[in-house]
Amino acid sequence: MALTFSQTKELLKQLAMHPKRKWGQNFLVNPAFVERSLKWAQIKSDDVVVEIGPGCGTLTGDLIQAKVRVFAIEKDPILFEHVRNTWNTVCIICEDAVRYPIGLYNADNTHYKIVANLPYAIASIWLDRVLELPRLPMRMVLMVQKEAADRWFSKENSKSFCPLSIFLQSIYQLENKCTVAKRYFYPQPKVDSTLLSLVKRPQAFTFERSCKQFMRNVFVHRRQQIGRVCKELQSAYAHALIMFLQKNAIDLSCRAECLPIDIWQRFATSCLQADCFVNVPAMF
Repeated sequence: MALTFSQTKELLKQLAMHPKRKWGQNFLVNPAFVERSLKWAQIKSDDVVVEIGPGCGTLTGDLIQAKVRVFAIEKDPILFEHVRNTWNTVCIICEDAVRYPIGLYNADNTHYKIVANLPYAIASIWLDRVLELPRLPMRMVLMVQKEAADRWFSKENSKSFCPLSIFLQSIYQLENKCTVAKRYFYPQPKVDSTLLSLVKRPQAFTFERSCKQFMRNVFVHRRQQIGRVCKELQSAYAHALIMFLQKNAIDLSCRAECLPIDIWQRFATSCLQADCFVNVPAMF
């Protein structure tokens, strides 16, 4: 059963553990949202679930009761020991989720799901790492700060529209979301969070790594005209983008944030079809 506010405080006291703000340790203390996470993840027995930051184990216990295989990543050594000693069937490592986005799980084995209450500082970086994996989770249920959720699912012509918005929405569709008020966490953060339920698209579109880096470079200059940006970048991708926009009668004076997702997908497809892009190195 998920931990309540008083149970969470008592457990932390027993562990002589003080939440670390720098690690974004704000523990969910409303069992209703734990139940919703499990429901949205469509948990079934024998599922493989990767849990990011199990913390006090408020979700871990329910996953174990549901008879799923749990792979977890917990950075805090005290909470790592707590989870490992409480549920010995959990395959957990004490590591940074950015370095090990799905822990010790071998994503080549079978389908899996991710459930995570992500610290704001690593949310977007971690998600970017996940989207680079050779096999992607079929479902993800993610608790993130509202600002991150809004940015991830923003649309063109908005200030928050970014490459990660494009990469994520090309692969996953937003199935459900709800606001989780800051009062439902201990200690209480400064802003509300959003619970997201994502399901992989039947026809998911993935961008080549080098193309993704080029798009990031373009968005660095998001307020400048895209034709001017491409001339400054002077790369094969930049030249290809100018040619693509001209071929499709798209004004070179537009900005990167104004191009909808399907245009970026069509551009990436055109690059894949061109022999000169087969071995283009990533531009880091």
